[in-house]
Amino acid sequence: MTVDPKHFVGLALAASVLATGCLQGGRQSEPTHRLNPSKVAESVERLELYARPNGLELSARDERAVAGFLQAYAAQGSGPLYINRPARALSGMGVAQTDALLDRLMRGSGLRTGSVQSGTYHTRPGDPAPVILSYRTLRAVPQDCARLGDLSVTHTNGVSPEFGCFASANLAAMIADPRQLIEPYATQAPNAQRRQVVYDRYIQGVSTASERPAGQQQSSQQTGG
Repeated sequence: MTVDPKHFVGLALAASVLATGCLQGGRQSEPTHRLNPSKVAESVERLELYARPNGLELSARDERAVAGFLQAYAAQGSGPLYINRPARALSGMGVAQTDALLDRLMRGSGLRTGSVQSGTYHTRPGDPAPVILSYRTLRAVPQDCARLGDLSVTHTNGVSPEFGCFASANLAAMIADPRQLIEPYATQAPNAQRRQVVYDRYIQGVSTASERPAGQQQSSQQTGG
């Protein structure tokens, strides 16, 4: 059986065209953190304390909520702690007890009262008039992964724009300090003394590994009973 060489040329050209068609739709994929980056946004944390004219009357649960709010401010707050009081209730017993409670809890948390900025606001008669605590902080905002496209569409040989969205969202949820996304922590200087010890042992042909205490040494030898 003889085969026309032109058939081989035609098959080779067809295969080349198909391969080129598959590659033309592809594009250089971006790193995952660039496809769905986590953003850092400023937010305002707020706590309202409804002081009654005849006394605050906070429960133990409410007092723990205030203590937790102050601890969160000490750990994540940016700038001063704002305390806004209702102007028409400044002379009431409830506001006075609120101030005493905040002063006691702030001292217990190691916060300085000098970091507080006070203000007043006006309300209409009959409207709720709480003492408002607030502070500014940063939070990591993940991308919305609910609008994912069809990841099975791969005819372009490209990476889906939603690829890695959940990984980025999980990372944003685990970050304790969002400021790390803006500027990482500074690295400390290396231990020059330890580095010199390791180098000297290397020159002497001695093992550079740290010595293990006797209680941590293990042996694979087995003894018969």
